[in-house]
Amino acid sequence: MLTRRVLVAARIRPLDRPENVLDWMLCEGGAVVSGGRGPAPDAALEGSDLLELEGCTVIPALHDAHVHLLGTGQAGLDLDLGGARCFDEVLELVAGAARRAEGPILRAHSFDPDLMPDGRYPTAADLDGVSAALPIHVKRRDGHSSSANTAALALLGVLPGRPGVETDAAGRPTGILRGKAHSDVAAAASDLLSREERASCYRRAAAAAASRGIGCVHALVGRDDPANEDVEILLEVQPELPIDVVVFAQTTDVDRVVALGLPRIGGCLLLDGSFGSRTAALTVPYEDGGGTGTLYFSDDELTGFLRKAQSRGLQVAVHAIGDRAVGQAVACYSAAFGGDARGARHRIEHCELSTPGNVATMSRLGIASCVQPAFELFWGGAGRMYEQRLGTARAARTNPFRTMLGSGVRLAGGSDSSVTPMDSILGVHAAVNRANRDESLTAFDALSLFTSGAAWLSFDEHRRGTLTPGKEASFTVLGADPLDADPASLKDVPVVGLYVRGARVFGA
Repeated sequence: MLTRRVLVAARIRPLDRPENVLDWMLCEGGAVVSGGRGPAPDAALEGSDLLELEGCTVIPALHDAHVHLLGTGQAGLDLDLGGARCFDEVLELVAGAARRAEGPILRAHSFDPDLMPDGRYPTAADLDGVSAALPIHVKRRDGHSSSANTAALALLGVLPGRPGVETDAAGRPTGILRGKAHSDVAAAASDLLSREERASCYRRAAAAAASRGIGCVHALVGRDDPANEDVEILLEVQPELPIDVVVFAQTTDVDRVVALGLPRIGGCLLLDGSFGSRTAALTVPYEDGGGTGTLYFSDDELTGFLRKAQSRGLQVAVHAIGDRAVGQAVACYSAAFGGDARGARHRIEHCELSTPGNVATMSRLGIASCVQPAFELFWGGAGRMYEQRLGTARAARTNPFRTMLGSGVRLAGGSDSSVTPMDSILGVHAAVNRANRDESLTAFDALSLFTSGAAWLSFDEHRRGTLTPGKEASFTVLGADPLDADPASLKDVPVVGLYVRGARVFGA
């Protein structure tokens, strides 16, 4: 179907407007030519192959605008603790994996103490009891804190006194790492993967995205280390991947990014941490203790970086979750760019807790946001992690999707995979079925986050995001119409296939 003329027969939702439904779509050369209601005209049928998708609904190819692509692929290699619901089960799973381990370190991910009765992290002593010889590193689900045994602390160069290294009364590391200490150790653990293993991680993650009907991801890769080649490896394998990849280099090295020919920089360039690890920067202390979190940049450092990136014509994305970090991002964007940065489409990733004033300034400056609706599905609502960390009043203000859209802030949807599953249909479900109904979205607006909104955020609205004539014939095939489905069951809408520029990359 890549170059030939094909007539797609199905229930087609171009998603250019909520009410638009087509019965057929003519594609040629990987692009949409025309479409309409009722029987296809003879002119469309003549010389065309027929792709008949009876009972299916076709929508523009889904996007995921915030994916840690290397980490997503790596998750398939490492121990998954996402199903553990008690501390003993964590240690049992780690012990089982340690007996089978062959590499230089045992890496585990998706440990979530908030799902366990005691809520505690494993210490170095706990993990030493599993194995004193094998280095073991266990990451919390949000990717902002972790635990390591004594062997891993030695292998990964953890020293007392580094910010984020928890110590006991005698000044010895407990094995619990937060903030920058965690980030550095997680990076060092990942660096033990070979170059080919990293390339395989990218291939695995791209294939997983395609299997969920995702035709484009915004991939956040690399870090501020001249020796790290994660971005370069991704650029090498990018042409062979089955889906489109928008690359964000997570560094402040503007010259390096320009030399690579990339038009954007940042991604999860951390201004703060997360609510779960109590490292997101807040203006008022956490409800359940732990201070007010951490800002990782000074205002001068951040503003200077933004100005340099702007001077080289780069789009910038920064990670900000707490209201103090979002406030810093907004203030520094304003200081760096003046009154209007609309042409650059700069981004704030997550933007989970913000003030009405910050939202208004984002709208005025033209600062967009990539949001993660599934965060609310996993941690929002009465009695859950957001409320535990922030209290009832602040938890009611997290992820204000409807308020932001209504204020003119452009939004795209992402998963933050592997923090939550790389599953855009799940993200749509989460945006529609918010516990806080005042901030829930219609199914059309939620789908737009993961289609046209994401395409706009990468300057691709002229070629993808809707199925209108002249745009790419990149589309996801669903087993039901998400705009007609029971809102409470949106997550169950099956993904049947994916086509990218007319070529089938997933599905029968």
